[in-house]
Amino acid sequence: MIPVLTWGQDSLRVEVREGAGAVVPRQTFSSRRFTVVVSDDTGKPVQGATVHFRLPAEGATGSFASGLRTESTVTDARGQATVYGIQWGGISGRLEIEVVATQAGRQGRARIPVEISSHAKISREDRANPAFKAPSSGKKWLVVALIGAGAAAGAAMAGKGGGQPVSYAPPAAVIVPPSIGTPTITVGRP
Repeated sequence: MIPVLTWGQDSLRVEVREGAGAVVPRQTFSSRRFTVVVSDDTGKPVQGATVHFRLPAEGATGSFASGLRTESTVTDARGQATVYGIQWGGISGRLEIEVVATQAGRQGRARIPVEISSHAKISREDRANPAFKAPSSGKKWLVVALIGAGAAAGAAMAGKGGGQPVSYAPPAAVIVPPSIGTPTITVGRP
């Protein structure tokens, strides 16, 4: 665990339990967990504290599953709060996930160091995750899809009438008259 500076008697302690120092591959959706433990000044776990995790606005960064750079959760009975499901960006470098825990006017902070690297290996847990997305050339697949769609459209047009014009009739309009149901009156409790 990484110790965290706290201040005043009414502060919360936030300790990083899982994920500190993680090296993650760039341009991937990661299932790696980042967990903190929130406790009071006596060391007792704090249940129900709101914990905000924030990724940097620019540079080496990412976004949570919501598409935002912030994610909030609430601590459990053990004082733990966990986030996962981060889509890491394409810029390699070091970053810190800023963590702020609050409850009843008390506050505590921590930072979770992470590195996004083009040399990092994709973990077995990430590959097992159904939402996992490895980096790929999206342009290549777009070109293949467009070529395939063009070929299919050309084949469909060539197969219709041997190149002869096809007559077109618009669909007939259907008019449904409005209907009024039987009125009911309720007296007393329903």
